[in-house]
Amino acid sequence: MAEDITRPFVFRVEIAPEQVDAIAPRLREALAASGNDGEITRRATAVAEREEKLRHDQEELDRRARLLSEREAELTSSGEPTASERIRFAERRQYIELSEHEVESREHDLLHREAEFEADVLLREDRMERWRLERRERDLASYVDQLQGTVTSGDPLPSPPGITELRRSA
Repeated sequence: MAEDITRPFVFRVEIAPEQVDAIAPRLREALAASGNDGEITRRATAVAEREEKLRHDQEELDRRARLLSEREAELTSSGEPTASERIRFAERRQYIELSEHEVESREHDLLHREAEFEADVLLREDRMERWRLERRERDLASYVDQLQGTVTSGDPLPSPPGITELRRSA
Protein backbone atom coordinates (compact mmCIF):
# COMPACT_ATOMS: atom_id res chain seq x y z
CA MET A 1 0.00 0.00 0.00
CA ALA A 2 2.88 2.33 0.58
CA GLU A 3 3.55 2.07 -3.07
CA ASP A 4 0.09 3.32 -3.95
CA ILE A 5 0.54 6.52 -2.00
CA THR A 6 3.75 7.58 -3.64
CA ARG A 7 2.58 6.96 -7.16
CA PRO A 8 0.31 9.48 -8.83
CA PHE A 9 -3.04 8.31 -9.90
CA VAL A 10 -3.39 8.11 -13.71
CA PHE A 11 -6.80 8.05 -15.26
CA ARG A 12 -7.09 7.30 -18.98
CA VAL A 13 -10.11 8.03 -21.09
CA GLU A 14 -10.40 7.08 -24.70
CA ILE A 15 -12.84 9.08 -26.76
CA ALA A 16 -14.01 7.99 -30.19
CA PRO A 17 -13.99 10.59 -32.95
CA GLU A 18 -17.78 10.50 -33.14
CA GLN A 19 -18.03 11.54 -29.48
CA VAL A 20 -15.67 14.53 -29.59
CA ASP A 21 -18.41 16.98 -30.62
CA ALA A 22 -20.63 15.79 -27.80
CA ILE A 23 -17.95 16.08 -25.11
CA ALA A 24 -16.24 19.31 -26.31
CA PRO A 25 -18.68 21.79 -24.67
CA ARG A 26 -18.41 20.00 -21.32
CA LEU A 27 -14.63 19.93 -21.56
CA ARG A 28 -14.56 23.69 -22.24
CA GLU A 29 -16.82 24.30 -19.24
CA ALA A 30 -14.52 22.28 -17.03
CA LEU A 31 -11.43 24.13 -18.24
CA ALA A 32 -13.17 27.50 -17.88
CA ALA A 33 -14.18 26.63 -14.31
CA SER A 34 -10.57 25.89 -13.49
CA GLY A 35 -9.52 29.16 -15.21
CA ASN A 36 -7.40 27.51 -17.87
CA ASP A 37 -9.38 26.94 -21.00
CA GLY A 38 -6.48 27.91 -23.31
CA GLU A 39 -8.39 30.76 -24.95
CA ILE A 40 -7.07 33.32 -22.50
CA THR A 41 -3.52 32.14 -23.05
CA ARG A 42 -3.90 32.33 -26.84
CA ARG A 43 -5.40 35.80 -26.63
CA ALA A 44 -2.71 37.03 -24.28
CA THR A 45 -0.04 35.71 -26.64
CA ALA A 46 -1.72 37.38 -29.62
CA VAL A 47 -2.00 40.71 -27.76
CA ALA A 48 1.66 40.56 -26.78
CA GLU A 49 2.68 39.85 -30.39
CA ARG A 50 0.55 42.73 -31.65
CA GLU A 51 1.99 45.11 -29.05
CA GLU A 52 5.52 44.12 -30.10
CA LYS A 53 4.69 44.65 -33.79
CA LEU A 54 3.06 48.00 -32.98
CA ARG A 55 6.13 49.11 -31.00
CA HIS A 56 8.40 48.05 -33.90
CA ASP A 57 6.21 49.86 -36.46
CA GLN A 58 6.18 53.01 -34.30
CA GLU A 59 10.00 52.96 -34.10
CA GLU A 60 10.17 52.60 -37.91
CA LEU A 61 7.75 55.51 -38.37
CA ASP A 62 9.78 57.67 -35.99
CA ARG A 63 12.98 56.82 -37.87
CA ARG A 64 11.41 57.69 -41.23
CA ALA A 65 9.97 60.94 -39.86
CA ARG A 66 13.45 61.92 -38.63
CA LEU A 67 14.99 61.13 -42.03
CA LEU A 68 12.28 63.09 -43.80
CA SER A 69 12.71 66.14 -41.60
CA GLU A 70 16.49 65.98 -42.09
CA ARG A 71 16.07 65.86 -45.88
CA GLU A 72 13.57 68.73 -45.80
CA ALA A 73 15.97 70.80 -43.71
CA GLU A 74 18.78 69.94 -46.14
CA LEU A 75 16.73 70.98 -49.15
CA THR A 76 15.49 74.24 -47.67
CA SER A 77 18.90 75.28 -46.30
CA SER A 78 20.95 74.73 -49.46
CA GLY A 79 20.28 76.45 -52.76
CA GLU A 80 22.33 73.87 -54.64
CA PRO A 81 20.59 71.17 -56.68
CA THR A 82 20.39 67.69 -55.26
CA ALA A 83 22.24 64.75 -56.75
CA SER A 84 19.16 63.52 -58.58
CA GLU A 85 18.57 67.01 -60.01
CA ARG A 86 22.20 67.21 -61.16
CA ILE A 87 21.81 63.83 -62.87
CA ARG A 88 18.60 65.00 -64.59
CA PHE A 89 20.32 68.23 -65.68
CA ALA A 90 23.25 66.27 -67.11
CA GLU A 91 20.90 63.96 -69.00
CA ARG A 92 18.97 66.94 -70.38
CA ARG A 93 22.20 68.68 -71.40
CA GLN A 94 23.35 65.54 -73.23
CA TYR A 95 19.97 65.22 -74.96
CA ILE A 96 20.09 68.88 -76.03
CA GLU A 97 23.65 68.51 -77.33
CA LEU A 98 22.63 65.46 -79.37
CA SER A 99 19.60 67.34 -80.67
CA GLU A 100 21.74 70.34 -81.64
CA HIS A 101 24.18 68.05 -83.44
CA GLU A 102 21.30 66.41 -85.30
CA VAL A 103 19.84 69.81 -86.26
CA GLU A 104 23.25 70.97 -87.51
CA SER A 105 23.64 67.78 -89.53
CA ARG A 106 20.19 68.17 -91.05
CA GLU A 107 20.87 71.84 -91.80
CA HIS A 108 24.12 70.90 -93.53
CA ASP A 109 22.32 68.22 -95.58
CA LEU A 110 19.58 70.69 -96.49
CA LEU A 111 22.09 73.33 -97.60
CA HIS A 112 23.92 70.72 -99.65
CA ARG A 113 20.70 69.60 -101.36
CA GLU A 114 19.71 73.22 -101.97
CA ALA A 115 23.10 73.91 -103.58
CA GLU A 116 22.73 70.82 -105.78
CA PHE A 117 19.25 71.92 -106.83
CA GLU A 118 20.42 75.45 -107.65
CA ALA A 119 23.36 74.08 -109.64
CA ASP A 120 20.99 71.79 -111.56
CA VAL A 121 18.68 74.72 -112.33
CA LEU A 122 21.61 76.84 -113.51
CA LEU A 123 22.88 74.01 -115.72
CA ARG A 124 19.43 73.61 -117.27
CA GLU A 125 19.13 77.34 -117.84
CA ASP A 126 22.60 77.39 -119.45
CA ARG A 127 21.60 74.49 -121.74
CA MET A 128 18.38 76.27 -122.72
CA GLU A 129 20.26 79.51 -123.39
CA ARG A 130 22.90 77.65 -125.41
CA TRP A 131 20.13 75.90 -127.36
CA ARG A 132 18.43 79.26 -128.07
CA LEU A 133 21.71 80.86 -129.13
CA GLU A 134 22.57 77.96 -131.44
CA ARG A 135 19.12 78.16 -132.99
CA ARG A 136 19.41 81.93 -133.41
CA GLU A 137 22.86 81.44 -134.93
CA ARG A 138 21.45 78.87 -137.40
CA ASP A 139 18.59 81.23 -138.28
CA LEU A 140 21.01 84.11 -138.86
CA ALA A 141 23.33 81.94 -140.94
CA SER A 142 20.35 80.86 -143.01
CA TYR A 143 19.24 84.50 -143.42
CA VAL A 144 22.73 85.51 -144.51
CA ASP A 145 22.71 82.70 -147.07
CA GLN A 146 19.33 83.85 -148.34
CA LEU A 147 20.55 87.47 -148.57
CA GLN A 148 23.65 86.42 -150.48
CA GLY A 149 21.48 84.32 -152.79
CA THR A 150 19.13 87.24 -153.34
CA VAL A 151 21.92 89.66 -154.10
CA THR A 152 23.44 87.34 -156.67
CA SER A 153 20.17 86.23 -158.23
CA GLY A 154 18.12 89.43 -157.94
CA ASP A 155 15.17 87.90 -156.06
CA PRO A 156 13.16 89.96 -153.55
CA LEU A 157 14.68 90.28 -150.05
CA PRO A 158 13.63 87.59 -147.61
CA SER A 159 11.99 88.53 -144.31
CA PRO A 160 14.34 88.73 -141.30
CA PRO A 161 14.64 85.70 -139.05
CA GLY A 162 11.97 85.34 -136.42
CA ILE A 163 9.16 86.93 -138.49
CA THR A 164 8.55 83.84 -140.58
CA GLU A 165 8.41 81.81 -137.42
CA LEU A 166 5.69 84.08 -136.06
CA ARG A 167 3.67 83.65 -139.22
CA ARG A 168 4.02 79.86 -139.08
CA SER A 169 2.90 79.65 -135.44
CA ALA A 170 -0.11 81.97 -136.03
